[in-house]
This record gives sequence, C-alpha cells and structure tokens, in this order.
Amino acid sequence: MSENCNSTLDISGLLTIRTIGDAKNAILSSINDSESLDLLISEESDVDIAGIQLIVAARLYAQGASKQLSLAAPISGRALSLMDRAGLLAEMSAENRRFWLHEGA
Repeated sequence: MSENCNSTLDISGLLTIRTIGDAKNAILSSINDSESLDLLISEESDVDIAGIQLIVAARLYAQGASKQLSLAAPISGRALSLMDRAGLLAEMSAENRRFWLHEGA
C-alpha cells in the first residue's frame, strides 16, 4: 500500500473507555498509511483518561515507526481540563508542551 505524505484523522467522540478500541484501530491504520498524521479533537469532544493515554501511546508508536504524529490544534476544552485535573500540565516538558499545547512551536 502506498503511503500518503500527510493526513488528518478526526477522533472527536472516540476518546472514552467505551469507544477507545475504535479510536485505536483508526489511529494505527492512519499512522501506518501516512508519513505524517494530524489528530483532530473537537473542543466539545467527550474525553476521559483512556483517551489521553491512547494519544500518548499513539505518539510513542508513531515515533517508533519513524512517523510524525501531531494534534491539528492545541488540546482544549474538556480534554485540556481533564489533563489539568490529572496533573499532566504541571511539570510538562518543552517537547510535550509543543505537542499538546503548540507552545514554542
């Protein structure tokens, strides 16, 4: 299968424990089919910690496959609030701030 240079995947609505399997399959397929993948997550998207964990795991998978994974827009809304409540923003590295918040990019 030929690889696309860049693609975007909308995973809004797939970032809870109940829907994480569908999101995982879609993300893995898109990473494998593209050199660079932007994940689109709407501000109103329902997100729980499983969704954040999936994005972290997908990022590691993409790095291991020498692919580029990024967020189409800085994390916001419910997902940002969840990350704050979970303490994930408190001591975030510069690299993670670029990925999640698009700071310093």
